[in-house]
Amino acid sequence: MGRTLATFRDLIDQEMQNWERVFGRALRREERAYFELMFNRVRLYIQACTYEFPVHAMDAINVTVGLDHEIRLRRIEARLGINLETQWMDSRPLSVSRRDDAVADSAGREPATPAAD
Repeated sequence: MGRTLATFRDLIDQEMQNWERVFGRALRREERAYFELMFNRVRLYIQACTYEFPVHAMDAINVTVGLDHEIRLRRIEARLGINLETQWMDSRPLSVSRRDDAVADSAGREPATPAAD
């Protein structure tokens, strides 16, 4: 008796072929190589994808690509000894002017751009 469901490895190959037909044609040669590498890295997480086995394979592939990028980014940060969250995602509140006229248009002000002739 044969399989009734494709394996997730087969689904990854099918999705990659579907995306290569249209999207891949628009990519430059060096971009295609990265595209293939991205799909190949999804295979590292096949166990989790098989366990979840979503209705649409692309859902699991997208989550896997995001997870892989997050893991790799954190490893790069650790090697460089930086934490990008503290640099770019500062949680301190922005300073806000207490005056109401900071955003209101003043009647005496001239427009910032000259009128077209």
